[in-house]
Amino acid sequence: MKKLLLIIPITLMIFFYPTTSNSNATGSVGGKTGSPTDGADCTQCHYAGLGSAATITSNIPTSGYIPNQVYTITASIQGSNDQYGFEITSEEANFGSEKKGTFFITNNAETKLTNNNKAVTHKLGGTQGPGIKIWSMDWEAPNSGTGTITFFGAFMEGNMDQSNSGDIYHSTTLSVNEAAVSNLQEHTTKKELL
Repeated sequence: MKKLLLIIPITLMIFFYPTTSNSNATGSVGGKTGSPTDGADCTQCHYAGLGSAATITSNIPTSGYIPNQVYTITASIQGSNDQYGFEITSEEANFGSEKKGTFFITNNAETKLTNNNKAVTHKLGGTQGPGIKIWSMDWEAPNSGTGTITFFGAFMEGNMDQSNSGDIYHSTTLSVNEAAVSNLQEHTTKKELL
């Protein structure tokens, strides 16, 4: 009987231990970008207000991405706190589509792959910033014929109280077109001349 009285409180402590806020400091569990394929975002775990100060930018030309070329994707968030997190993924632009392109980590101290290597998230070393946090990663464009790609980003601005409530959720997207065939031919010709 004494054993049972000891086991019950220990089991309850383990069951109700607040792992959500502890585990998310080391990155998203994956599939929380708010994209159509993911179908979920950070607010499922964080009880958050809404913000609008996140951006996704890239060095992809306005004429569009060239299939199988590598580009730099930059995710950033501004806020009044000093603790931040994110997850970003890329998908075909049509609803219910699949993940496209390949992400590469360029800063192992601050970012890592998640969601079966189809997205990038923060690490613990990449959560601090004085009112702003910026992360960069490389992305290899998909094969020819994929069409428009949309990057989906979910961002958290933590209030540093070590809980999952009171944080601010930001989301944003970036859509990029595939370069037209004439642009691809021009790029190939220039490459051959070099």
